[in-house]
Amino acid sequence: MAPPAASFCGDGVLDMGEDCDDGPGNGPGQACNADCLPNVCGDGDLGPDEACDDGPGNGPGQVCSAACTLNECGDGDPGPGEECDDGADNADMNSCKADCTNNVCGDMAVGPGEGCDDGNMNDNDDCTNACALATCGDGLVAPTEACDDGNMVDTDACTTACTNAACSDGFEQPSNGEECDAGIDNADSSACTTDCKDAACGDGKLFSDGGAEECDNGAENGPGKLCNAMCVLNTCGDGDQGPDEQCDDGNNAGSDGCSGTCKLEECGNSILDPGEDCDDGKNGMPDDGCTDACHLPSCGDGLLQPSTGEQCDLGGMNSDGGACTTACKTATCGDGLIQQNVEQCDDGPNNGNNKACKANCTVNVCGDGAVGPGEACDDGNQSNDDACTNVCKQATCGDGFKQPGEECDQGVNNNNTGACTLSCKLPKCGDQFIQASAGEQCDDGNLSNADGCLNTCKSAACGDAFVQQGVEQCDDGNMVNTDICLNNCKTAVCGDAVVQGGVEQCDDANGVNTDICLNNCKTAICGDGVIRAGVEQCDDGNQVNADGCEANCTLTPVPPECMNYAVLSDFNRSVNNINGAAGCDNPFTQQWYRFMGQAGTRMPDTVVPELRCGTHASGWMNGVHPTVQQGVVNRQICFNWVGNPCNWSEPAQVRNCGSFYVYFLKNISWGCHGRYCGTP
Repeated sequence: MAPPAASFCGDGVLDMGEDCDDGPGNGPGQACNADCLPNVCGDGDLGPDEACDDGPGNGPGQVCSAACTLNECGDGDPGPGEECDDGADNADMNSCKADCTNNVCGDMAVGPGEGCDDGNMNDNDDCTNACALATCGDGLVAPTEACDDGNMVDTDACTTACTNAACSDGFEQPSNGEECDAGIDNADSSACTTDCKDAACGDGKLFSDGGAEECDNGAENGPGKLCNAMCVLNTCGDGDQGPDEQCDDGNNAGSDGCSGTCKLEECGNSILDPGEDCDDGKNGMPDDGCTDACHLPSCGDGLLQPSTGEQCDLGGMNSDGGACTTACKTATCGDGLIQQNVEQCDDGPNNGNNKACKANCTVNVCGDGAVGPGEACDDGNQSNDDACTNVCKQATCGDGFKQPGEECDQGVNNNNTGACTLSCKLPKCGDQFIQASAGEQCDDGNLSNADGCLNTCKSAACGDAFVQQGVEQCDDGNMVNTDICLNNCKTAVCGDAVVQGGVEQCDDANGVNTDICLNNCKTAICGDGVIRAGVEQCDDGNQVNADGCEANCTLTPVPPECMNYAVLSDFNRSVNNINGAAGCDNPFTQQWYRFMGQAGTRMPDTVVPELRCGTHASGWMNGVHPTVQQGVVNRQICFNWVGNPCNWSEPAQVRNCGSFYVYFLKNISWGCHGRYCGTP
């Protein structure tokens, strides 16, 4: 029997000491190179899964990255010809634009810290050469401003360009959670990261630009990881078994159970040796329960094991910020992990086009067409003439832009007394706002001419021909003071001191009825019934003489009996004295008498009941009292007794003295008891 052929690299059989052997497939550019070692990134040989490989020339800032991918705009690594590269955060409104150039004032792209950017050098238009809105700093938030605190402080919540504090605006704002801010120089590879945090080992961002980090996988740093806790690459011989190492005994010597390349020297002998989890003879099947490194399958070993639920496994390159997560799941938008240089954000199930992180894992910002938190609207354009302004505010009256339905809009200059009202209407009489420049004195918003403001927006005034209710009684619009409406817009009345033509004879407005002008505005004359002081002695309103006042308004001579008379005043003589002691007017002196005091003021001219007036037979006058003009008249005095009202009688005379009466009475001739009665 012929001896077995000697094994060799390139025979297509994986032998002891070989990491791979694809037979004729070994060689440059192949998965297995000519010395039966795997083609790996960094060996200078462009492998089948590599876009480039410059060997030691691979790395940050180079044409070929450390992962053997071509450095291109958007990968998060500023490469040759790029001013910056913030990966998925590249955007024309961020510090690094979509074309990997720095966002600077004057490039026509509104970046962090800029309130506007019109790309010109005209400092007298709406956007200054410092990229601040012309209105910025007045303390009033204009529709095109995000904020305006009216100060020149860039480190508070509102910058001097009237933009909200934002990372990469070049100003460190602690209130915004910033530890640093280098503006356009922020980068995940520099001392200040793209989220404005000081670069630190363990933040998941490789500080390669001036820093001392060789790696940084964030929470994945540590023992047994590709990057240790000091942000130094795990290398064979450092005593820490890394993800791609089968062993690491702290030296690079062989024949001690762990080779100088950190491979187990016994793995593959189908015997479970110390340090091995298993040994299936290195059968080349990574998903059969035992890897060719004699370890049980585990996420992070660099071998894809679908049977354990893995979707990927890049070994030490697994990262929650990379294409393959630390759970060996293919990074996807919505998994809650931010894939660096691909996603801007990822809030997992909370992603949404109306959330802070949109469904495509980009940050919701004003102008992206999706209405996010803090935005009233977002139409994705920069027009201020539609329903949504360029700072994502609903178009409203007062935003300075004339929209459909508005007659005008001067923004902060809208004023109800100016050229454009607060309701964006052109001023006009009847809009309830006084526009003095238009000649308005008032404006009550109605068409009434009877209130304090006419429908011509002139203040109501006496003489304007309109009666102001509650103020004016009349208004005939003329200056004639002798008609029915006075010049003070009061209705002409007697007593207003103005003689109304054709109606009044006089008007002295003094309320005195005894002067030349009566209170009824008639000229005083004899016979008008009013005594004119200093002129008339009397005035009884008639032309009758001998009635106390003569037709010429002099007093009628007083008859002697109206001056010379006796007085009857005792209460016993009153008709109100009932069943009093019986008296008698016999004897009784015959003369003129006047009733006064408790006796009354005159004799009764109706029947008086018996037993009144302090007697038995009550005396009363049969007939009416005379007028002054009648002079002395004869009357009969009857005495009521035994049911006969005029059982006895006596003759008498009576005169009206104007304010009282006198009676000529005689002694009772028929006996006693009888008396002349008095009544009030």
